[in-house]
Amino acid sequence: MKATLDCLACVAVQAVRAAQIATSDPEVQRRILDAVVARIPDMDSAESPAALSLAAYELASEMSGNDDPYAALRREQNSLAMAMEPELRAIVAASADPLEAALHLAAAGNIIDLGTQGGHKIDVRGAIEQVMQERFAIDHTAAFRKSLTGCKDLLYLLDNAGEIVFDKLLIEELLKDTSVTAVVKAAPIINDALIADASQVGLTDLCEVIDNGGAFVGSPLDRVPERFIRRMHQAEVILGKGQGNYETIDNFPGDVFFILRAKCDIIAAHMGVKYGQVALISTRIRRGQAEVTCVRSPHR
Repeated sequence: MKATLDCLACVAVQAVRAAQIATSDPEVQRRILDAVVARIPDMDSAESPAALSLAAYELASEMSGNDDPYAALRREQNSLAMAMEPELRAIVAASADPLEAALHLAAAGNIIDLGTQGGHKIDVRGAIEQVMQERFAIDHTAAFRKSLTGCKDLLYLLDNAGEIVFDKLLIEELLKDTSVTAVVKAAPIINDALIADASQVGLTDLCEVIDNGGAFVGSPLDRVPERFIRRMHQAEVILGKGQGNYETIDNFPGDVFFILRAKCDIIAAHMGVKYGQVALISTRIRRGQAEVTCVRSPHR
């Protein structure tokens, strides 16, 4: 996915938020913002919004001297989500279709995002009620089930701390059909899950957990190491959580699915949903639909 003019403005907004979390010193906060904004003229709009946003977080850490500004917030979000785990399990257990319920809960968990909103605005229980009632605005669950048939290697690209508790319940369901390898970040970036977070919530006891080689928002294909690209090609199915993964690997070949909530109008328009809606998207289906539209175009 390519960035837009609005994405450049969002980089500045993210810089302010990152600076405020990284340091309480208003002078340092201002210097961080100035440094990030100074880079905007040279930013390439052909890159993904996720790749462009890295400047905000890298400079916030570097200029504040705080190499992990979100560490306490990650632990807090993990603890809060773990406290909810019994009721999440009850929802899955009571469902006539546990996999479907777990897919929707994973989508609801995607609201835990400190990069796009402040912690005080996160209403997880409200998100659960909304998602379970409204369901997926784009629903490729049938294709996902078909892909699971015979699948022996599913790569699950995790998103945020806290959210990974919701992912754990989905992974438990997926393990009934396939092997699952979960992917975290190798170093701190926003509140994205690290191996320590996966360990805290018990995910490392459930499945193999690896990292994508760096402190990236999503997994930018021109930045992640070659070993991780090879691992992606090896997977029979890839399931990516959240906007960062959607923005960076939406054109990756293969059987790729995304579960995410549209947290900005630009992403919503690209997905084909309304702001705030959730979707389970197959890139194969989307590519196929685009090809059909192109073939039928009266201008060809």
